[in-house]
Amino acid sequence: MALRLEQGRLDHEALEGTRQRKLMVRVRRKLSPCVIMVVLAFVLSAPFGILGQTELQTALTLGTVWFWALYRPAFMPLFGLFCSGVVIEFFSANPPGVLLFWMLVAYGVAHGCRVGLSRRGFLLSWSLYGLIVLGEALTDWVLMVIRVRGALSVYPIVFQEALAVGSYPFLHVLYLWGLSVMEKHDRL
Repeated sequence: MALRLEQGRLDHEALEGTRQRKLMVRVRRKLSPCVIMVVLAFVLSAPFGILGQTELQTALTLGTVWFWALYRPAFMPLFGLFCSGVVIEFFSANPPGVLLFWMLVAYGVAHGCRVGLSRRGFLLSWSLYGLIVLGEALTDWVLMVIRVRGALSVYPIVFQEALAVGSYPFLHVLYLWGLSVMEKHDRL
């Protein structure tokens, strides 16, 4: 009788451990993309003196939002996106609120078009991502033109677009690899 009671207690402890593990997996899934964005923004806000560091910060942030909203929207809840966007705004050199606005636009477009984009392939989603980055770059440029009250060169727009569109395939492959590792670890 004492053995069964002890066995039942052990089963309860194992069940509780399984519940805690499942909860940790859900929390990690919901927080991983948002934490990645905040860490990237923080690291790229440091004065490393890298050419295009601000543009790279914007490109990686929007690329992260685009990937997770398109392929795993459950891993990036809207509330988490908004909170991480507010934090990223503190580290961003863009005009206030612009990056957060375009993060929400990217999320909405990717989440709304994900079924159609998944059927049409990577090139269409990559092109649509490029249009979103172009919109963000144009918004930054127009606000800077208004601020200086004069004409500015369009080369920063071209540079940001080229950097974002050129870096997205690498980011895409990196996140696919991370997603497969995360899912393999969750199955163990």
